[in-house]
Amino acid sequence: MSVCRSSRTATGFPILLCVVAGLLAACGSREVEPEVLRYFTADVVHRHDHFKAPLRWNLLASNLVYLAFAIVFMGWRLNRRLKLRCEAVAAGWGESLGKLALLPRMGKGLGLLWGDGTWGGALLFTLAYLGIQVTLNLPSAFYFSWWYEHAHGTSVEPLWRWLWDSLKALVGEAVMLSMLSFGLYGLARRRRNWWLLLGVPGAVGIFALGGLLDPLHAQIYFRHERLAEGPVKERVVEVLEKAKVEYEDIFQETRSDVTRRTNAYIAGEGPTRRIVLWDTLIRLMTPDEIANAVAHELGHLRDRSPGRLVYASLALVPMLWALAWALRRLGRRRRFGFDDDRDVASLPMVFFLQWLVSFGTDPVAAAYGRHLERRADQYAFELLEQPEAFRAMQVKLARSNLADVHPPAWVRYLIASHPPVMERIEAAERFAWERGIPMREPSPELFSIPQELDPLQAAQKKEEQ
Repeated sequence: MSVCRSSRTATGFPILLCVVAGLLAACGSREVEPEVLRYFTADVVHRHDHFKAPLRWNLLASNLVYLAFAIVFMGWRLNRRLKLRCEAVAAGWGESLGKLALLPRMGKGLGLLWGDGTWGGALLFTLAYLGIQVTLNLPSAFYFSWWYEHAHGTSVEPLWRWLWDSLKALVGEAVMLSMLSFGLYGLARRRRNWWLLLGVPGAVGIFALGGLLDPLHAQIYFRHERLAEGPVKERVVEVLEKAKVEYEDIFQETRSDVTRRTNAYIAGEGPTRRIVLWDTLIRLMTPDEIANAVAHELGHLRDRSPGRLVYASLALVPMLWALAWALRRLGRRRRFGFDDDRDVASLPMVFFLQWLVSFGTDPVAAAYGRHLERRADQYAFELLEQPEAFRAMQVKLARSNLADVHPPAWVRYLIASHPPVMERIEAAERFAWERGIPMREPSPELFSIPQELDPLQAAQKKEEQ
């Protein structure tokens, strides 16, 4: 009975939070603080609000849809039925494909790793469950990541490119999920302490492979070229030398063929570390503003130190132990369509538990993320002592990315991973005042951006057409 009660309580908690979030999201429009209008026109603020509001509703709706799906899928034991069906289909395919010379040997090897011949059904179940999730999310993904972005001027991505990139992401996710499922359940079927045997190598793999593969991920979707010599590269090199940071080179990532958004980031570690600037960022900002964007990213390197990464990776071990304990307890009741932590039909419960933990801890994670962003901002202030360029960089980023320039309090404290742009601007101005650095009086005209990179002007043209 205690397991059943705790399950109902755990499910009721996110439902309550979703209802509260819905009430908060339904709050009417708010007055714009006069301070905001020193940097953004009233029309810009209104259009940014108009862009952000449906995204908050989508966040709420997607969580409610997933919660309802998980309750129905496991409450009606559809995962058990799907698993049995996949095993039957895989057995039939095995007889047909077994005539090929290579497949019997491959199947025998996988069977030895898995423990019996049901490995095909397990992999098929994994892919089928992924397919159900993708199908469930496809309408929302298409609307908000393609159509909605086009309607508001942030995207210029052709539909075929969006479909192709989505297909690549789906294939990658299918491969990774299949490997994870085969490794996790294959080991769990053999050893009760699988969480320890998988957790330690997994922690090492996360730490080691993260630094090696991180620079390669974006190149699956976007072209990388070494940044040409010029004022921007010279300024960024000065920043890197001043910060005494080891790096491979500075790269330009071609994004202008898919978006008007701007960004910069650092990928990799040590000699493989890449400083990556979107080409839209280079076109939008001055060398000093770009230098401040890079300095901010360098500030994050302090929080990616090897020691912290090792501790974060090792946290995987107790997490896997807790997962094994929960699956065994929940499986005993036979109410959720799986037997224990060795049953691949428990995969939907694995995702549900991960969602449950994330849903409950997201406000804490968001608060910690804002703390790290403030630390990185302060690092940029002290490294370059160019608060005016930092301020201009923040305003232009907000304009090009349609950032929420005056978010409601519940967004600011519960889900925002970055401090509000006005808080970051005020921090730059406070630093300038403390150090006696002069700054010009702000006005929206001071932070104008090129017409071809302005999402609002692009959206207005589309409305006129």
